[in-house]
Amino acid sequence: SRAHSIVDELLDEINVGLQQQQHRPARRFSADSDACTTDCSVFSATSAAAEVRRYSRQQLAAKGVDTRLRFSLEPGRGESGFAQWMDATKVVVRLPDGIPADFRKKMWLTLAERYLASRELDWESTARFCFNERCNPDDDNLGVQIVKDLHRTGCSLFSGEQAEQNQALLKRVLLAYARWNKSVGYCQGFNLLAAFVLEVVEWCDQDALKMMIYLVEGVLPEGYFANNLRGLSVDMAVFRELLRLRHSNLATHLDRLQAGESKAGMNYEPPLTNVFTMQWFLTLFTTCLPRSLVVRVWDLILLEGNEVLLRTAITIWEGLA
Repeated sequence: SRAHSIVDELLDEINVGLQQQQHRPARRFSADSDACTTDCSVFSATSAAAEVRRYSRQQLAAKGVDTRLRFSLEPGRGESGFAQWMDATKVVVRLPDGIPADFRKKMWLTLAERYLASRELDWESTARFCFNERCNPDDDNLGVQIVKDLHRTGCSLFSGEQAEQNQALLKRVLLAYARWNKSVGYCQGFNLLAAFVLEVVEWCDQDALKMMIYLVEGVLPEGYFANNLRGLSVDMAVFRELLRLRHSNLATHLDRLQAGESKAGMNYEPPLTNVFTMQWFLTLFTTCLPRSLVVRVWDLILLEGNEVLLRTAITIWEGLA
């Protein structure tokens, strides 16, 4: 179908030029330490080959990239160790098979905990405050808003036999984040983000809260979920200009459709791209792409920032065009 074709094209685009004939990394992670070492060695060799293939060693050296990339589950010591881990991980997530699912939780939490450490947070105190059982003054109002959205979390993990337990855990994480960030509180759509995070971190509420803090405050632009959606509005404006530059014919066609509605006496309508793209950005594609692709997009977002949102949206529109 056309939808599957678009998904395939999106995967190719996200892989940033790396071709399928590259050595494929081991598909599964073994709990055995020797197997883990072997898998990491495979990733290291593949990562180095991929980088050298894209650039000459002189170009890489000029960029400050170590051509002897070594993949590991955890960063080495100091800033240089973390920088080397980042370089290798960014290459691994772009490989055709991406990072193995068994590595993903560790990678995400490494990024989140690094961010929290940079803010010099006392995590134990933070967790006690956010997850305390006492009812805070704002909890009742927040609870009502959260409960309204829980049944809209369409993932199969929030229906069936485990629905009640999973929804209670999701509410706990959402309330904890609202307590942590009172200026944002709870925003519609957070249920989808937190539900996706909970699945990846294997239903650990504290790990999910770490990821929500990192995602909302460390990755996405400031004001993305503010009442006026200031940060999101900036991304939407940038996206429209980017679409106009990359696909002027498509942008012109959408403008003509919009102008036709205006002449027909319709009230003001937002740009047509917003109708789709705003929802994609607010939910980080959790509602419009298959899960296997969403995790790949999120890997890149967490590593490289919200620019990945723009690149992914452009690729989807290219397919639609």
